[in-house]
Amino acid sequence: MALREITFASANGRDTVHGWIYSPATQPRAIVQIVHGLGEHSRRYLHMISALLDAGFVVAADDHAGHGATAVASGVWMDTGENGARAVVDDERTLHDLTVDAFPGLPHIVFGHSWGSMIARSYAEHHGDDLTALALCGVAAQIVGIDRHLDRPALAAALAQGRGEEPGAEFMGAMFTGMIERFPDAVNGNEWIAREPAVVADHASDPLNALADPMTVRFVGDFVDLYDAVNDGWAERVRTDLPVLILAGAQDPVANYGEGAFHVANALWSSGNRDVRTVVYPGVRHEIHNEPPTRAAVEHELIDFVNAQIG
Repeated sequence: MALREITFASANGRDTVHGWIYSPATQPRAIVQIVHGLGEHSRRYLHMISALLDAGFVVAADDHAGHGATAVASGVWMDTGENGARAVVDDERTLHDLTVDAFPGLPHIVFGHSWGSMIARSYAEHHGDDLTALALCGVAAQIVGIDRHLDRPALAAALAQGRGEEPGAEFMGAMFTGMIERFPDAVNGNEWIAREPAVVADHASDPLNALADPMTVRFVGDFVDLYDAVNDGWAERVRTDLPVLILAGAQDPVANYGEGAFHVANALWSSGNRDVRTVVYPGVRHEIHNEPPTRAAVEHELIDFVNAQIG
């Protein structure tokens, strides 16, 4: 394996994004771009990255604005800056371009998890010609907190009052309403992340994670704007010939306990895309790629999906 550490200016005009391009020891056959989720960072995907490298794929990943190494450098956490909803998508385009410059001519697949699935879906809408295929994990759809509990008028008023850079704990709390209602043994509130206690503890103890910190009001607004954009007519705005893989856990509230995954798949099908595969894993929660019972299966599913696209 060879590793290239890269930096580039974020589209938000504030941050320097930190990223990594991993290449296999063998002749690379495709590029898989990993887009991480909310409050985490891209090195949490090292197990998946290793599997993808063993399969002969280049892997590109970065830490989004307000997250991971990018936030360490800027000192700003859980805020994506001005026009953050579009900036994080444009930053993924920059990472794509840098990776393609280093490894030209390879099929390019984007894999997005959770918030990253939202970013990936927007990427497919605005930069779909760049893609060979799209993979969505822990797909964010039909989130009860956003759809039913978030006070959108109050959020809009806070933004209009210039409170965008203030902590938005009350709005973030509303977004996460109901996340542990099916888990009566929950103690810390983040048990929706995984069924395996060790995975939950690892997430909570990682110093580059920040999910326990409040998002800024501005970031909440940008997050909700992106969520709305990729859940309201999105399937009608992407290429109908784009192969899509959708993965979720049946006990994942971010994917409405699996129903959100089928909702996205059915919307794609209804819009004319006939190349959609959906896998919902029983008994597991949000991070199916980190849950011990499903981790290998998810990696194999993704690798098989990529292999199917590149022949």
